Amino acid sequence: MQKNSYLGNFIVFEGLDGSGKSTQAELLLSYLKKKGKKAHLTSEPTRYLIGGLIKSFVTHDWKSTPECLQLLFAADRAHHLNKEIIPLLKKGVIVISDRYFLSSLAFGALEVKDGDWLFDINKKFILPDLTIILKVKPKTCVQRMAKEKFSLTLFEKEKN
Repeated sequence: MQKNSYLGNFIVFEGLDGSGKSTQAELLLSYLKKKGKKAHLTSEPTRYLIGGLIKSFVTHDWKSTPECLQLLFAADRAHHLNKEIIPLLKKGVIVISDRYFLSSLAFGALEVKDGDWLFDINKKFILPDLTIILKVKPKTCVQRMAKEKFSLTLFEKEKN
């Protein structure tokens, strides 16, 4: 992976679904804006076309191979970086992302046995300047999500 060489900082929140990533990312965005900083919040998978395919996959609307899903994550990330993140970083904006490549590696490792391949399809992307990993017990995450959602998606089930 490549070091961020742009003017802006790239901050990523990682953790299980229901760990509070979105909440903490929004709090950081609010804080930075109150301090007069230019900041932008984004997330992965994105709201772009490929991100929509991923969301359809994880909500069980369609099925393919784990490798196909990981290639979609990488394609979504490449588009996300080129269309949104890098242009903002070039302008000196602080970009905060709810998820990035560590989520792909963690979730991908559940079903894709070739860890080197998982890393290789992400190696040309930039590294965040700061990654904050929220460590919350899976049981707590599932309980939080159960209060807010009608159903759980592919990666949102606690394994016994």
